Amino acid sequence: MHLEIGGGNLVREGWINLDSRNGEGQWQRCAQQTPWPTGERTVESIRASHVMEHIPAGQERIDVMNEAHRVLKPGGTFEIIVPLAGTWQAIADPTHVSFWCMESFRYFDGLHSADADYGIKLWETVELYVAGGWEGHWLGRPR
Repeated sequence: MHLEIGGGNLVREGWINLDSRNGEGQWQRCAQQTPWPTGERTVESIRASHVMEHIPAGQERIDVMNEAHRVLKPGGTFEIIVPLAGTWQAIADPTHVSFWCMESFRYFDGLHSADADYGIKLWETVELYVAGGWEGHWLGRPR
């Protein structure tokens, strides 16, 4: 199973769309409405392109990351693409409710820590780069 978070009408063929408007059946929901309607270790890959900035920072962001961690099969990957803070692409859209910088991903792979236990399940960063000077790309696997 492959899962697209917030895919709107741009979901790849064969992927399930977890989307509050365009998801089907139990998949019609916001990503932060957990648990998702699948078991542990049942998903091969997850993609969230330009949707994580629409999920509030804090516990809701942590919940989505932890839920993705729960459902991914061993070796499965989670791809996130977001506009980076400090760029017009991140701040101009009135529906963006959280901001990301490259260091945001490091809280999830353990490179940065808040010196507190927020219940974050740790990830292995497979890839992390900036495209076009404004778009953060991260690919991770559950540890």
